[in-house]
Amino acid sequence: MQNLISAVSYLKLFLRECSRNSNYLIIIVSTIFIFIVDLNLPLGIAAGAPYVLVVFASLWVSGIRASYLVATLGIGFTIAAFFLSPGSDASMHTILINRAMTLLLIVCSAIMVIKIKKADIDIATLTNQPLLDPITGFKNDQALTMELGNEIQRCKRYNRQLSLAIIEIDHSEPPLRSIESPDIRKVSQEIKTNIRITDYPYHINPDALAIIFTETNLIESKSVCESICKQVSTKQNKQYNNRIDIKIGIAALDKSDNATALLQRAQEALDQAKASPDTSVATLPQVADKEKTSVAAILLRSRIN
Repeated sequence: MQNLISAVSYLKLFLRECSRNSNYLIIIVSTIFIFIVDLNLPLGIAAGAPYVLVVFASLWVSGIRASYLVATLGIGFTIAAFFLSPGSDASMHTILINRAMTLLLIVCSAIMVIKIKKADIDIATLTNQPLLDPITGFKNDQALTMELGNEIQRCKRYNRQLSLAIIEIDHSEPPLRSIESPDIRKVSQEIKTNIRITDYPYHINPDALAIIFTETNLIESKSVCESICKQVSTKQNKQYNNRIDIKIGIAALDKSDNATALLQRAQEALDQAKASPDTSVATLPQVADKEKTSVAAILLRSRIN
């Protein structure tokens, strides 16, 4: 009795699924049609091979369950047709090989289709992952990779300036504790204070951040970053009684740059800043201090009209 109730429940679920998806219904009807044709042909004819096409057609139906069902029906109908189809002049050896090859094709095609669907699910999961970092409220490294390329294309199209800064908490001495959210939050708060709405901050790994400075050259972006460094370094961490020091590398967009090249130059500038104990901000190419103005950093840069 319990098995009957389970079968009825599954049938109801199947009919409900068919009513929602016309492709599902077309595939099932096609499977049954192939079975009827197979029943009316002699065993020596490979009439079960079209089940492979129906299995691949299940790619147009969402969910892996449909592919499993179609493959199971194809295997069951192929075996049933072996016993129910009219006799044939072909030898039993040929008939068995014919059926075995059909079953093998159905199984292989079902495995391929299921793998494809699982890969699509994995890709969709990655694509829909949240782009916002919960600690800082900034976008993450995945967003930086996508948006930096778009910004580079825009700046090249309209002949605009662009700078990229990578900010890292300094590890010049082995930390007594791991770099965690309190430090990152403090640095991110100073970044929010010093940048414009049209600049884009990112949290790219546990102790590093990045900023895309739109409409900004190296001199202007360096001035902003030095202001961030100064404000961060003067604030003591009261709980651990230590200073939060950061290093920043900045690179400006060149005509031949793509996202990878600009990121690499910004990282090289960061490495230069980390290598020098007297330098907090380094740029590629280098910018002389005498080129800077005394205007406040956030007011120095032009606004987008």
